[in-house]
Amino acid sequence: MTTLTTNRDSTIDTLRGLACILLVAYHVIGITPDSGLRIQEGVLKDANSLLIYIRMPIFTFLSGFVYAQRPFSSNWKKFMAGKIRRLIVPMLFVGTLFALVQTLTPGTNTAITNWRVLHLMPVAHYWFIEALFLIFLVIIPLEHFKILQNKTGFALPFLIAALLYVSNAGTPWLSIAGAIYLFPYFLVGLYCSRFPVQINNRKILGYVLITTIILFLLFFGQQYGGERRSLNALIIGTLFCTGLLFIEYESLFLAKIGIFSYSIYLFHVFFTAASRILFIKIGITEIWVLFILGTALGIAGPILVERIASKYNPTRILLLGKRPKESRVFVENSDESKK
Repeated sequence: MTTLTTNRDSTIDTLRGLACILLVAYHVIGITPDSGLRIQEGVLKDANSLLIYIRMPIFTFLSGFVYAQRPFSSNWKKFMAGKIRRLIVPMLFVGTLFALVQTLTPGTNTAITNWRVLHLMPVAHYWFIEALFLIFLVIIPLEHFKILQNKTGFALPFLIAALLYVSNAGTPWLSIAGAIYLFPYFLVGLYCSRFPVQINNRKILGYVLITTIILFLLFFGQQYGGERRSLNALIIGTLFCTGLLFIEYESLFLAKIGIFSYSIYLFHVFFTAASRILFIKIGITEIWVLFILGTALGIAGPILVERIASKYNPTRILLLGKRPKESRVFVENSDESKK
């Protein structure tokens, strides 16, 4: 295992990079035949449909895995303040900005129709951030009572999460249904990080799992994959994520993308939509060209946004949810006081 930077696991960043590309490609192609590139049939449309079992499970599995490295301990106020800053502030600010742009820009696929319930009814893909915040609310008591501190303790929360998952319980309001959808994958990621699976030929097993699931999806996915919140979907997503982890694949290219995964999630839609509108206006209509260009800009644009926004405290907080930089004077004074 190698690291790109201090305290970063390049295998996890590689998976984050993969998840980012799958997500951006999903929105470039379009959630439905009436959105994105408005593809009615073909390889891209079919692949986009089958990857529903993979995309968000990977993101959530990795969220649980990474959370386990800096888990909640005792100070719930500090923990939640950090999650509000990191998740809720960018969701509200960037999500509202996206809703405005989507409403005011000609050529977009949808627009907000009821501004009074903005964010109470999640905005576009920002539902994931709202749902993740709810998951952290549930995690606090589970960690406080040490339910997740041993392997046996995971059984009951996971069973309840899985039953709620397959029951289609929940409401889209406040992304409660989204949290129920994501929670089993978060728990599996947390489990794999907290209790690493130690078996012989782990990497080979990972390749077997990934290959089997890909072949299953290709040949039987449309018939037996089930709905997004079905038992089959839960098994497919869980095994695929676990297989990816077992492989421990490292790619410098994907890992460099993965470092910016949160910014890519927040901002990619601005660039995918803008690129589609712009390129079609200048006469580029070839679907594969639009797909490649849109995906590339959906990755590169948010990386540029983070690099610029990280330099200034207001944008660090509002756009990225990062802690403000300490002023140089403050740091120097602090150093002086220690002498």
